[in-house]
Amino acid sequence: MPFVGDHCKNLTTLECKFNVKCLIDNADDFVQAFTQLDKLKCIRMLLIHRNKQKTAINLFEIINSLPEEINEIHLFAKPRWNREQNIPMSVQRFRNLRKLTSVGLCLNLQEIADITTLVHLNIGLYDTHPNLSLFDKLVSLEYIDLMTSMTKCIYVGAISTKILNTIFCTCKNLKHLDIPYGPYDVSKIPRKKWINFQNLQHLGISCDIMPDLANTIVEYCKNLKHLRITSNNKMDTALKKLTELKNLECLILYGLDELPDESINAISTNCKKLKRLEIPDCCIRRSINAELLCSPSALDELSKLQYLEHLDLNDVRNLYDSTIIAIANNCKNLKSLDIQDCTSLTETALVALTNLENLHKLNVSNLDITTDSFLIKLKGLKELHCDECKEITDAGIIKFIKNNPDLKKISVGGIYNITTDMVIAADQATKNRTNGIILHIMGCSSSIKEASKSIITSQWLVVKKI
Repeated sequence: MPFVGDHCKNLTTLECKFNVKCLIDNADDFVQAFTQLDKLKCIRMLLIHRNKQKTAINLFEIINSLPEEINEIHLFAKPRWNREQNIPMSVQRFRNLRKLTSVGLCLNLQEIADITTLVHLNIGLYDTHPNLSLFDKLVSLEYIDLMTSMTKCIYVGAISTKILNTIFCTCKNLKHLDIPYGPYDVSKIPRKKWINFQNLQHLGISCDIMPDLANTIVEYCKNLKHLRITSNNKMDTALKKLTELKNLECLILYGLDELPDESINAISTNCKKLKRLEIPDCCIRRSINAELLCSPSALDELSKLQYLEHLDLNDVRNLYDSTIIAIANNCKNLKSLDIQDCTSLTETALVALTNLENLHKLNVSNLDITTDSFLIKLKGLKELHCDECKEITDAGIIKFIKNNPDLKKISVGGIYNITTDMVIAADQATKNRTNGIILHIMGCSSSIKEASKSIITSQWLVVKKI
């Protein structure tokens, strides 16, 4: 870091990754370097620490050494820090700060409430933040993300209906709002307050959407392009109403155990601009007497979504070959597909996938029908998840890696047929890469991970257990 401070004094943007121990042991060097970078406008810092590391991260002096005129501070901890532990730091002096990110770090947020220049706020709220008045003065906010890369169903007790109401009343320029599952009740927000969200393009909420709320969203949020709803209850009528959002490009539905075929038909017919659809962990049923849908599947209608690029059908329990074949034939822009745990599929569906020339990411984990003969037919992939596919062997994975020179990640957890031969071949296949892409092989056994240390000579290969 001293080298950067001495030789890069005109630097305006800095992206860096540090081990926390290094940060703690060399704090004075960081302070000196950042003090010299007085033209810095944006910093992105990734802090890596061990799970068992208990030493607190004290960022006070380091952050305080950044130039007062800085516009963006983005901090990430990997893995996430203990949510009960506040991280000593201060951003109070940065009166021109426009964007602030804190992912995996539990900060003292009260002083942030006075930085009225903020337009972008991406932070985690924890139970250690009671009686929060963070949003009372932040009238310029256009972007609020309180998810901070959380799992989709985590519960955050600090987000109350009162806080949500404050956001609705104060943040009238909001274009992006994403909040996790919590004790708030969206239905208690007065209907007239939704008029403040006319510019909203991204909405992520966790609640039971009733028809009245769906009508309100459709009426006032006509510019919505991205909608994520996490709900544990049926929302048949409400979901049909939400498909009237004509500009919708992304629809994500979590927590729904069942979806009626009428809802699938409404999505397929009305959401013509849809590029991303995620409806994992559900079962499609008939609308009459709640009978489970049998072949032909209403899911075949999804093939009407010709602009679809990302589709998540993970553990959709009555997904059949006909749907995959229809999608492969009609959704030619598809880049990402997740069919993990869809055990009703046969090899016929997998063969159809080889026709998707733009497919870059595929998840076929826990599908016993996945074999070497399928893998060697795949071309152009950048990411493959084939965990627990017990029919796969070294031969199939080796050929797959050779056929996909832009491959960034392959996950092979729970496949007991693979050996160090896979690592040896991957090392040879990546050694002469000129595209600058590092291949990460994930999910290897402890023995293969250990053996890889003496095998790997390629700078473009990394082997990990998880």
